Amino acid sequence: MPVELRGVFAPIVTPFRPDDGEIDLPWLRRHLAYLRAHGCTGVIPCGTNGEAASLSVAERQAVVEATMEAADGLVVVPGTGAAALSDAIALTRHAFALGAGAVLVMPPFYFKRPPESGIIAWYRRLIDAAVPPGGRVLLYHIPQTTGVPIGDGILDALHASHPEALYGIKDSSGDPAQGKHIRATFPWLTYFVGNDHLVAVACREGGAGSITAGANVFPDLVAAVQRAAWNGGDAEAAQAILSEARRLLESYPLQPATKAALAEVAGLPPTAVRPPQVELTADQRAAFLAELRANLPRWRPVA
Repeated sequence: MPVELRGVFAPIVTPFRPDDGEIDLPWLRRHLAYLRAHGCTGVIPCGTNGEAASLSVAERQAVVEATMEAADGLVVVPGTGAAALSDAIALTRHAFALGAGAVLVMPPFYFKRPPESGIIAWYRRLIDAAVPPGGRVLLYHIPQTTGVPIGDGILDALHASHPEALYGIKDSSGDPAQGKHIRATFPWLTYFVGNDHLVAVACREGGAGSITAGANVFPDLVAAVQRAAWNGGDAEAAQAILSEARRLLESYPLQPATKAALAEVAGLPPTAVRPPQVELTADQRAAFLAELRANLPRWRPVA
C-alpha cells in the first residue's frame, strides 16, 4: 500500500562544500535528522531550493540515493524534472527503482511559452517510459521560474490519459486565486501548496499539506499551521509566525539565507551555494543572523 502523502514536506537544500564546491553528503544526512526531530513528514531532494538545475544527472542521482538511505521514516519524493525529456526519464526511473513514494516533476523549462500540446506530449512520454504501475507523479507548477505554467488543459489531458499516475500538484505560483481555482476545479488532484505564506488557507480548503522552503529550517512552524487549519485551531496566529520567519528568509537571496539559517538554528556546519547563486555578503550575513537571533526565542520558545 503506497504511503499517504500528507503533511510537512521540505524541499531540501543541496549542501556544497565551501572549499571545492562538491556535494557534502554527510551534511545532508545531518539535515535529515534535524528535520525528523522537528516534525517533518517528508523531503523533496533536487527541487528548486536544492539547486537541481545546477546539478548533473549523476549528481542528482547521488543526492537522491543518499536521501533515501538516510530517510529513516521520512517520505522521499525526488524532484525529477529536467529540460531534456531523456534526463527526466532517467531521473524518474532511478527514483522509482530506489523505492521513492512519488516524484515531483516540473515541466521542461528552457523553451518559454511552448504549445500546451507539447507539454502534454512531454509528460505523457515521461509517464509511459518511466513511471511503473502504482507510481505517483506530482506536477510542479512554478511558472515564475520555469516560464511554463501547468494550466487546466494540461491537467485535464493528463487526467484523461494517465489518471492512475497523475496524483497531485505542487502549486508554487504564490497566487491565492490560482490555488483556490486548482483546489475547486480539480478535487481529485492531491494539492500541496508551495508558498509558506499560504499554508493555512490551502490546508483549510482541502490541501494535503505543503512543500515549502521554510520547512528546511522551521518544519515545526509549518506543522503548527497545518494542525491548526485541520483541527479548528487558531491557524491565523500560527500562520503569522510562519510568515514572519519566511519573510526574513526571503528578504535575502533564499538559498544562501536558508543555509546560513541552518548553521545557526540546526547547528549544521557552514555550507555553500553553487554558481550562479552567490553567497551572502559579510554585511548581509551579519544583518540576517542578528535578526534571526532576535526573533528565534519567540518563533521557537523551546529549543
